[in-house]
Formats: sequence, structure tokens, C-alpha cells
Amino acid sequence: MADDFFPFTPFDFNGSLAGTFFPSNGIHQNQETELRGKEDDCPFGELGDFNFVSPDQSGFYQQDILKIGNETEYPQPNSDCLILNEILFGIGNDFTLSELIQEKSKISDNLNADSISKQVLNPCLESLQLLNSYGAKVKRMKGTDLEKRGGEASEENKSLSTEEILRVAGARYVHFFPEGHDEFYMPMHPCDFALTGLSVDERNDVELAHVLFAAAEKVSYQQYERASRLLQRCEWAASPSGNTVQRLVFYFARALRKRINRETGRETIKEPKVDEVMSLEALRGCMKLPFQQVMHLTAVQAIFEHVKLITKVHLIDLEIRSGVHWSAFMKSLEDLKDELPINLLKITAVVSDKGHLIEQVGKWLENVAESLNIPFSFKAILVSDMMELKEEHFKTEEHEMVAIYSPLVLRTMITRPASLENLMRVIRKLNPSIMVVSEIEANYNLSSFVNRFIESLFFTASYFDCLKTCIEEDEDSRRKIEGLCGERIENVVASEGSDRVVRSVKIEVWREFFGRFRMEEMELSDSCLSQAKFVAKGFAYGKFCSLEKNQKCLIVGWKETPIISVSAWRFL
Repeated sequence: MADDFFPFTPFDFNGSLAGTFFPSNGIHQNQETELRGKEDDCPFGELGDFNFVSPDQSGFYQQDILKIGNETEYPQPNSDCLILNEILFGIGNDFTLSELIQEKSKISDNLNADSISKQVLNPCLESLQLLNSYGAKVKRMKGTDLEKRGGEASEENKSLSTEEILRVAGARYVHFFPEGHDEFYMPMHPCDFALTGLSVDERNDVELAHVLFAAAEKVSYQQYERASRLLQRCEWAASPSGNTVQRLVFYFARALRKRINRETGRETIKEPKVDEVMSLEALRGCMKLPFQQVMHLTAVQAIFEHVKLITKVHLIDLEIRSGVHWSAFMKSLEDLKDELPINLLKITAVVSDKGHLIEQVGKWLENVAESLNIPFSFKAILVSDMMELKEEHFKTEEHEMVAIYSPLVLRTMITRPASLENLMRVIRKLNPSIMVVSEIEANYNLSSFVNRFIESLFFTASYFDCLKTCIEEDEDSRRKIEGLCGERIENVVASEGSDRVVRSVKIEVWREFFGRFRMEEMELSDSCLSQAKFVAKGFAYGKFCSLEKNQKCLIVGWKETPIISVSAWRFL
């Protein structure tokens, strides 16, 4: 009977793409164009329309930038790979690169009250106002702010963040493009007066990001020779050991180069494989990132509140890694042993990586439980794919309460819907009292190359900015983490179809997905939110960790850019 809860139609995580237009050498053409790569063959069925609201497309400037220039004919992308009837989660239309930059930057949001009441006729002045007030952050997280931070972050950090560099470069690029200048001929532009407030290093970073935008534009139009020349400039200036913008451009330029080589047949596509196993250096660095610890300890707090009055608790971790977060859970149980001593705590870890040091993790957890006098048992379930997972693998007992923690694992199965469906069926049969899910709050599942490039670029910019701030003194850890990010960037940008295995979707999509399994979202308590704030404040740069409520879940970000969502669920 449990199968009655599950629909037969696979969930569609893909995005739909509407027609769009893009200015060619200064002329907006009203032609519908598809800016994407090969057809995305991620095997999901149709689900119907959800009528998601499209984002604001007002862009940077409140005027048409219609210009008449030399009508050079640029080759347009092939449009015979359209996928009709796809559902777009997150963005309502297929934007061009310039339109996406405008949407991301939203410079008008930074204007003061007086300037908002007037229509800005000079776009250069608008960019200048951004630079004069870049300390006033754009509100990108749209939930309820859990802690008003005011201007303390901007007062302590006077330089532009990596994402703000991209925003300024985006404003500059959007102005240059309609002029129709060749990529090697960019004369002094009136808008560049807005850059006079920047330092020499920031100006160089803006110019480097500008060239990256231009290269991505040429790739989207399949103008590979022009794109390759632009990438040579990026590769000359960027470096994996440079400043944050140089590191970011290094990995994205490398990914664009890989895409060109694959599209032109210079490089064969190898079996997609992204290393999810972190080295000790990378793990050491992740422990210093506030949103990682906020994610784990908020989830542990939510589970603890739900099972603290139960004498038999069975925790199932779908991605245990080091397992350190469960030591905090045990400590909380130990504090309650006088009121209600626990008879048995079981932890079952589902492991799909044979190289995982699961035996050492289990032994360490056993030692922690023994030191706290908590009856404990540990079991690891090794499966090569979640399709192999069965209810019989979990030895549940009578009167024990099951709780499940899924940290950053469901996204890995978006390209394997059968595995994801099987996992959800097994979980449903286990009848957990609570399931806490943490996922990346970014949409890497878009079919459009341009949309995907912009989404991943701005997300990674915030992540790299966090690495620079939190672990700058630990160069080995920083380089290891950025290298892992570089592998994911390459897969997101350079691959298409089933070869693109790095995917993620936002909380709105997961809500629709869980709704198909009759799961109800649970409100995170005030204690969970207080725990999140307390953990963030424990870090030297915790004030840059953004915490906001999105309906019933928590969004954890960096300088108001969403990074991770934490939500709690139960089966009806």
C-alpha cells in the first residue's frame, strides 16, 4: 500500500526555454533564439504547468538602448534542439547574457530614495551611483531576515566583494555590447568614468570579468574563434593562486575552453566523473566556513527536538562524511539523561563511496558515545547506487523512532531519477518521524547554457569570496576546495545532457518534488533559528553569514547570497 503514495510519472527537474532576442552589433533583433547547447536528455517526464512567477526583467536601465550601427551578420545558435513543454524552475524565460547580467545586478535597487523617484536617463550615472554606494548591499535573499546587520559589514570591508566586481563588470559589459565594438577594440567609454572610484586592482578585476562575459557571449553564439581569442586574454591574466576574481575567472575560462574543444571536436567527452571525496586539507577548510556548521547543527537541533523524549532513537544519515555533527547530538542527549535516560541510540550511515573511511568514523562515534555513557550501535550500508537500497538493509526495531538526515545528497541523483525515486520509496516505508534535508540553493539544472553560466558564476563568486575571507591564511585548504569547485564548474559549463552530472535546484523545486510523495514541510522552531545564529556568531567572520526564513525553512547565505537551504519534512 505504501506504493500508492508515489506517482508513476517521474518528476521533471528540467527548465523550459522561451524564445528571446539579443542585440547584434547594436541592433535588437526580434528573433526568437535558443542560447543553449545540445539537447538535455535528462530522462524526466512531463508534470504540467506550475505557473511560476517570472523574475523582474527591468534590468539596469529604464530606457531602450536601440542603436543603429554596422549591421554585421553574426551567426546565430542552432535552434533545432528546442525542448517544448519543459518546466522552468527559477527563471521564467531564456534570457540572453546581457539580460541575465542586468537581472543579477539590479543596480537600480542600490539607488537612494531621491534617485528612485526620478527616471535615470544616463546609464553611466547609474553605474556611478552603484560605485558610490556599494556598501549598501542589494537585497537578494527574499525571506525574513533573522538578524538585522545594518552596515557593519560594509564598514569593516571597504573593498568590493567578488560578486560586486561582477556586478560592476556586468554594467560595463551591457554598455559596451550595444556599441558594436570588436573584442580587441574597446576605446574609452563614457561609462568608464564610473570606475574612477575603484582602486587599480579592482579596476583590473572589473576588466578581467568584462572579458569573461564577452567570451561567454561568443560561446553562446558558437563564435568559437572569437571566444578563443578572448579566453586567451583571460588565461593570461587569471591564475588559480591569484586574487579571488583571478581564481574565479581561471576556472570559468578553463570550463569555457573545455566547452569549445568539445563542441569543435578537439576533445572527446570522457565518462563524467566529479570527485565528491574531500581531502583532509579540504575538510579542514570546510570546518572554518560558517554556513557548513550552521547547516549541520541546525539540522541536528531540529532532529533532537523531535526525538528527545524517545528512549530508542534510530538516526539514518545519507551522507555522513566525518560524522562530527552527531557528537553534538550525543552531548544533548547526555544533558537529558537524568530526566529521561536513553536506552539505545543507533546510527546507520548509507555510503556509496568505497573509499570512504566509514570504519574509522563508526569507531570514533562509538568512542564518543562510550565517553558519554550512551548505549550505542553503528552500522554502515554500502551501496554503489541508491537503486540497490532496500528497506531490509535497515534493521528497525519496535518502539524506536526513526529520523533521517539528508545533507547535500539528493541533488546528486537529479540525473538518475530512478535512484531518487527508489530512495524516497524506501524512506517512506521506514516511516521516519522527521526528515531534515539540506541542499545547495542554486539552480544548476537549467537547459540553457547562458542561464546556467550566469547562475553558477554569481553563486561561485560568493563562495570563493567566503573562502578568501574565512581561510585566507590556509592556502592549501583554500586551493583544494577551489579545485573541487573547479571540477564542478567545468561539468556545469562544458557538459550537456547526461554528461552534465553536477546539478542542483532551489527549495521551491524540492517543495514540489516532496509534495508528490505526500510530505509536509515542518516549521523550524525558534530554538533551531537561535542555534543557527549562535553558531554563526562563533566564527570570526560570522557576521557575513546571512540567515533568513523562507516560509518554513532556513536559508543560509554569504553576504545575503543564498548558499544552502535547511528544511524539515514528515510523511502524511
